[in-house]
Amino acid sequence: MIRLATHADLDAIEEIDRHSFPRPWPRATFEAELARDFARVVVVDERHVIAWCNYWIVAGEVHILAIATHPDHRRRGLGAKLLSHALDEGRAAHCSVATLEVRRGNAPAIALYERAGFVTVHVRQRYYIDNNEDALVMTCDLTAPRP
Repeated sequence: MIRLATHADLDAIEEIDRHSFPRPWPRATFEAELARDFARVVVVDERHVIAWCNYWIVAGEVHILAIATHPDHRRRGLGAKLLSHALDEGRAAHCSVATLEVRRGNAPAIALYERAGFVTVHVRQRYYIDNNEDALVMTCDLTAPRP
């Protein structure tokens, strides 16, 4: 169900991205992520890609860049499964912490991250350039018992 993304998945990833974020990433960003040694792009594939997650494993940390699910497949726990997968990969790579930024107004994502053990440690004022929304910086201790 969860597997590494390939270039053949980029059309589906881009479509999900367009439905999920106010400022979708350009295709070149996804292509660059697929080429980076420390980057991981994974997808949920149920005969076609319905969700994806982009994260980095670098310097003993997992950094979650984005998680997105196609609108037709939301509310099924796919985001939680992708997040759990990324955190498990980080633990397997001996990472001690996971980090991410999330829009202050994205209550569903914040709830997802809090359920996974993330806590807010900082606020980046006016971080998002499309609307000057603040970003919450959240971390999760990967050495602590799982929630």
